[in-house]
Amino acid sequence: MASLRYAVITGANKGIGLEICRQLAANGVIVVLTARDEKRGVEALESLKGSGLSNVVFHQLDVGDPASIASLADFIKTQFGKLDILVSFKPSFPSFFFSGFLLFKSNM
Repeated sequence: MASLRYAVITGANKGIGLEICRQLAANGVIVVLTARDEKRGVEALESLKGSGLSNVVFHQLDVGDPASIASLADFIKTQFGKLDILVSFKPSFPSFFFSGFLLFKSNM
């Protein structure tokens, strides 16, 4: 049996981010759809679930806020224990995010 794979997509409430969520979820990946605006993120999640994709969850994320990034890292650690795929559309995101995930990984 193949192990589950987990992905985080930033800015995924519309456009290419939303389509990446759709494609990954359709291929069996558990997807964390993130968006700064919670209302828009929930609407995007509902649209994916409405098309039959049940392996997508929403988590609010402001990539400019270290506390928001830490909250997402805690969520992933608690819910999944690992992260396989990260798709980020914000150039500033990886430095904060990877710093948080290095800490996250070192504490596992």
